Amino acid sequence: MKRTLALFSSLLAVAAILIFWHAGDVAAVHAQTNPDWPQWANTPQHTGASSAVGQDPNQQLADITYDPFTAQEMAESGGDLLAHYQSPLIDGNTVFSEYKTGTYVSCHPPGSGHPFPCGPDAWSSQIWNERAFTWQGGSLVESWNFQSDWKPEPNGGFAGPSGWEPVFHAAVSKGFVFVPGASGSVYKLNESDGTQVAHFRPFGPVDDPNKFVSGPLTVDPSGNVYYNVIALHSKNPWATDVRGAWLVRVTPQGRVAKVSYSTLVPNAPTTCNGAPCGAQRPGLNVAPAVSADGRTIYTASRAHFFSDYGYMVAVNANLTPRWQTSLRDLIGLGIAGVIEDQSSSTPVVAPDGSILYGVVNAIDSRGDLLKLNSSGQYLTKYGFGWDITPAIYPHDSTYSVILKDNHYDTGGPYFITQLSADLVPEWQFKNTTIDGGHPNGYEWCVNAPAVDANGTVYVNSEDGSAYVIQQGGTLQGKLFLRRAVGAAYTPIAIGQDGKIYTENDGDMFVLGQ
Repeated sequence: MKRTLALFSSLLAVAAILIFWHAGDVAAVHAQTNPDWPQWANTPQHTGASSAVGQDPNQQLADITYDPFTAQEMAESGGDLLAHYQSPLIDGNTVFSEYKTGTYVSCHPPGSGHPFPCGPDAWSSQIWNERAFTWQGGSLVESWNFQSDWKPEPNGGFAGPSGWEPVFHAAVSKGFVFVPGASGSVYKLNESDGTQVAHFRPFGPVDDPNKFVSGPLTVDPSGNVYYNVIALHSKNPWATDVRGAWLVRVTPQGRVAKVSYSTLVPNAPTTCNGAPCGAQRPGLNVAPAVSADGRTIYTASRAHFFSDYGYMVAVNANLTPRWQTSLRDLIGLGIAGVIEDQSSSTPVVAPDGSILYGVVNAIDSRGDLLKLNSSGQYLTKYGFGWDITPAIYPHDSTYSVILKDNHYDTGGPYFITQLSADLVPEWQFKNTTIDGGHPNGYEWCVNAPAVDANGTVYVNSEDGSAYVIQQGGTLQGKLFLRRAVGAAYTPIAIGQDGKIYTENDGDMFVLGQ
């Protein structure tokens, strides 16, 4: 159902255990260690890989509600939870989660759009917080809360979110938590107590409520933070061209630099399908990826009005352009890569330096996982790869790629598939939860799988269970959490102690032994 809604939108666009030490001491301690899971898909390359060995999901260790509005949100969309959520962020005994407060303005009746603004057209009435929890006596206990002034981009139908709430996503580095803010800004907080250390404002001190931090923050091993900003018009933001779009970098010393997407994609066409393309800008939920050597940043750009005029973009660490590869130019290969604003797909840098990115294929209405080399040349593809940040399992001097393989177009079957480095299937695990409404099983609702040091795969399903799948495609274990038909696409994370952090229906669940 969710895939059908997103495809329709795309086609419209085409036509105390932790003691509270002194903050400076905590920062110094953490600066010498690496957080367990500090950002989207864990690494700056977004590989979803952990050096830990995950526990079996024998029992539920914690259940924390971070979105209290899911029932209202689902009522507006006929039962689907159209929202993107932050991955749980883990550093030792501390866990960081987004946490929504404020109000949700329901429509009357739900789904009617009236009285306007309501439902997804009024989601800015919610408040996004970053909340820290610590493990104490076997329980997760709140330790601090930071209320951000960040808001998501406004809803839009012809282009834009189309009812899918954009993601609010922080990152952890060297004893600090970096949190998105208003007007394209980012807050730097002490990890120990949530106190504000700095407020980085790349566009100056004047507030601009129509500049949005767009997509998750990415932090590299040196502590550089990268993120995207989009400036929309206050009226008809999706029918009027953007006022600007930028890739921003904040160094560990607090120096801020930015580069316009018009500079990163200088030769983009101005006319698309006989109409103005609109300026190039990032997809709404794209997190920049950083190469293993830190010299290159990768992002995905699209024309504001046309999602099928997009690019994979490589940027030097000094924010100068390196290369741009048109995803539309792959049309002769049976591909026209669509970068949907309803998707959370993000570029992944593989161990060989190649780039993987999941797009919708406008030609056959299926998804494709594209593979480009480090110079931007197309190598190969695998369908079905929509709305996925695939995980990477390095082994035996090569690597494997793990993704959900949902056949939405035929109503199933639904697989977790492992591919070789050349994107050839190695094994599949099929969802076999069958009932009258789901004769072909339930879809996998994970958008960023996790894989541990043994190659064991961690995913969540719309059938309400979290799954642990061994190499070869055999089930190691699963645990039912809550029925989740129409569930949001959510990420999964692993702590260094092997605990499994998953999300379902606006709650964060922790599983283990």
